[in-house]
Amino acid sequence: MLDWLASPIPDDAAQDLAQLSGELAALGRARLEEAHFHRILDLFYDRTLRLSHTLKSDLCEASLPLGKEMRAMAALLITACLGLAAGYERVLVGADRLAHSKRRQPATVAARALRGLAEALEVSYMIAGPPPPDLWHRAHVLAKAAKSHFEPTATVIPGISLDVEKIYKGLLALAAAQPEGFSPREIALAGDYLAQFSAAVSLLPAPQEEDAWYWVDASRDMGPVPPNRRIPPNHGDLLYCSFQLLSRLLGEQVSALEAGMPAGNLRLPERAAGQGGIAALKRLQAHWAQPPHRHHARRANNYRAQICIGLSELWHLLEHGDAPEGIEAGEQGMTEWMVLNESPSGYAVMHVAGKVAGLLPGSAIALRPAADKPWSICVVRWMKSENPEHIELGLELVSPSARSVQLIFRNNDPSQQPTPGLLLPAIPALREHAAVLAPSGAYGARRFFIVSGNHRTRVMQGRLLSLDLQTGAVELFQFEPDPYPM
Repeated sequence: MLDWLASPIPDDAAQDLAQLSGELAALGRARLEEAHFHRILDLFYDRTLRLSHTLKSDLCEASLPLGKEMRAMAALLITACLGLAAGYERVLVGADRLAHSKRRQPATVAARALRGLAEALEVSYMIAGPPPPDLWHRAHVLAKAAKSHFEPTATVIPGISLDVEKIYKGLLALAAAQPEGFSPREIALAGDYLAQFSAAVSLLPAPQEEDAWYWVDASRDMGPVPPNRRIPPNHGDLLYCSFQLLSRLLGEQVSALEAGMPAGNLRLPERAAGQGGIAALKRLQAHWAQPPHRHHARRANNYRAQICIGLSELWHLLEHGDAPEGIEAGEQGMTEWMVLNESPSGYAVMHVAGKVAGLLPGSAIALRPAADKPWSICVVRWMKSENPEHIELGLELVSPSARSVQLIFRNNDPSQQPTPGLLLPAIPALREHAAVLAPSGAYGARRFFIVSGNHRTRVMQGRLLSLDLQTGAVELFQFEPDPYPM
């Protein structure tokens, strides 16, 4: 086991993850003195985190649902992280006998156990899965146990916080951000951000007067819940937290990024300033500033509908019709789903039939209940996938109809190619002006041309009024006819 731990990590991470899980199980069965067990566990800790970093980088490039091999690797990593946490929980049982060194203080051991749980939770969210069973209850117990042994000067490994309270706050903040609505890349960005700034989360002795706070029952296996979703009970081991300070800090950092400040100067990951990075940070900031409210009641339903996945697939569908020449219907991303419930603002749907690929929270899809009905244009607000055969989506309705167009922005770039997009009509209940749904990063200037039509080309000049929606996949902006056309 020690020889294997000393060996370099191979290129095939799947093989190493499989062996890691087996070796961890063997360590648990070995008859070792607690001090030896603890030292070897620290070696597993370092290797597990390196493997986690590698796999999370791969997950950032993947779409959902994951293929079997990638999902199996993620499951192995989650199992290894949970096993690592269980090992440190075993060490904590004999906390009074721990050696008096910074590395072996109870607070440090609890922090490493929490770090294992945090990695398992982050990977679970990245694959759109639920938190592992009993993870939250274990996290609450560890945080409480470490509080009595809290050591402000706990050892810190470079790049890894071993502050129990900071890691625990990071867990709470990640769950409160509604990660089911973020892509794997955006969840990784949130995790990196919280590793630096989760200390700004406020743990409260009692609820606040306003509703911008969350409650947790530490005696149950549950994460933070806002009171507008569920009123806290008058019993149980209740904790309260607020993300207002974290939200204000992030708001100031986003303003600085938009003003041209390098991400490194703000202690932010470089990808925070990249395409979709600022949009993801803004959505995090909005969730932490105010728990989302549900504005419309849901109506339960049970009918089938067709869904076309992807903005480019939908553009081709609207441009060429349901069966464009040379393209099979199944190749257009059309699949069959069951509508579970709906409201004026959107739908909740479950996959029934057809091959699903390229799904990400924040991506554009279209839904219609029958072949003779128009396509409703939606954006994926959340995604849940406990296994590859079971996928549920929450869809935000952005328009009951659309027209395929091409966009050319007036940004003085002679090499610019037309960008496919969807022209959405003005709808009083949603927006005052017509809008365009385009790929993320397409917006390059306030003034642009809209080109439409197959047999008769029509050109319209528009001026951007507001950027209403921006995700890692698409952006939606309202516009008006340009009062100063070329």
